[in-house]
Amino acid sequence: MYDTWSPYDRSEYDAPEARLCQRLQRDQEIVRAVLARLRREIENPDRDEESVFQVLRPYHLETGRDLPMTPDDLPDIEAQCRLVLERGGLRQSEIQRVLLRLVGSTAAPQSVPFLLDMLHYTKRGDQFGPERRQLTLWGLARIAIFHDVPEAYAALRKGLEDRRAEVRLTAANLILDAYLDKRSAHREVPQDVVNKLRHMAESEPDDYVRRTVQRFLREPWAQS
Repeated sequence: MYDTWSPYDRSEYDAPEARLCQRLQRDQEIVRAVLARLRREIENPDRDEESVFQVLRPYHLETGRDLPMTPDDLPDIEAQCRLVLERGGLRQSEIQRVLLRLVGSTAAPQSVPFLLDMLHYTKRGDQFGPERRQLTLWGLARIAIFHDVPEAYAALRKGLEDRRAEVRLTAANLILDAYLDKRSAHREVPQDVVNKLRHMAESEPDDYVRRTVQRFLREPWAQS
């Protein structure tokens, strides 16, 4: 699985230069065209794998990996994500992955209710569930970094209790990213979070997650 907690370096789109602003606007227009075609694919009960691949191809090949859209784009993106959960069909995991990355990359506070819904979404036989929760936590962590939204931090802490080890590991990484990222002014890691991680260091059933948390706790921020 790809690293869902890595994209916190300075984005190529953050610079104010006119050329980069033009690049961002161009990429956003490409994605809007993709979204218009993607909705038709989601609504098509007879869609095939090749048709979805062709619709998503410009997004994968012509735009940045984590492209921020505008707040005005979010209602359509979020609605399409809900729609594919309802309709299912071929390549639904890839469609969800693209849509959730767009929401997380935009990192708008108004996406918190949607992301919380996605975090708690369950369905029998849902094989994409762990990755959906990881991507959702990634989006919430970005919102926490850029906007300091309490609900985003609360959801990250709740992720430490997920039944899937990979989701607990993602939550632990993202919590520390959110508090310690330079753009969040190095917000102090709350004592209740430190205490929770200390408890995980002793009782976490997954060996890799436990050793990772133990390594975290050797850092200066945990020594109070």
